Amino acid sequence: MLDFSFRHILNNDWITGILLLIILFLGFAKMIHQDKFNKTLRLYTSNRYFLNYGKESNRTFNTFSNVMHIVQLLSFALLAYLIIQKWLRINEIQFEYNYLDILGFIAIYFMGKLIIGKFIGIIFRFNKLQDDLIFLKISYLNLIAIYFIPLSAFLAYTKIINKEIVYLSIIYILFLFLFSYLLILLNNKKIIYNNFFYFILYICTLEIAPLLIVMKLVF
Repeated sequence: MLDFSFRHILNNDWITGILLLIILFLGFAKMIHQDKFNKTLRLYTSNRYFLNYGKESNRTFNTFSNVMHIVQLLSFALLAYLIIQKWLRINEIQFEYNYLDILGFIAIYFMGKLIIGKFIGIIFRFNKLQDDLIFLKISYLNLIAIYFIPLSAFLAYTKIINKEIVYLSIIYILFLFLFSYLLILLNNKKIIYNNFFYFILYICTLEIAPLLIVMKLVF
């Protein structure tokens, strides 16, 4: 008599759907403004994107930017979900969460930072510097969101689950963020030097403080 054994296979259909949705939005972004899209991909090696589009009146919220905002949210939330999933499985921790919870949290987090940043800019009268920093950061976040796609696909479909992969993934994420901030500092050192007090205020209130609050809530 034959014995049959069944293997549980994790259903990644919805993850495939999210990845395809991200790719579709990227394709749409390239279709509506190919030059912006191509220059976004070269942000780590060229400043042409900032030189060509940094003076637009609606540079942060236009059709291209709004589509890329969606890409950011979907990509960041998916990678966060996968890393948390791997980490919990490795440490055999039971915790209920889903992709939509993370997506909502990230959306509220980004929107909150934007509103607070605008508010601080108005109070301390450095609206232009604040708008410039927001534009620079969002532009690099667009590129980071694209760089996250291969990592998300790897984590979603790999059968290898260990702490080394999770640690390397986190290091990769931190490297992209730190490298982007370093480029912002190096490419705008004159502006930042002339407005050093406001830049420190911006870093403390909109970068360090929210990160500490999130770490406190998580850990």
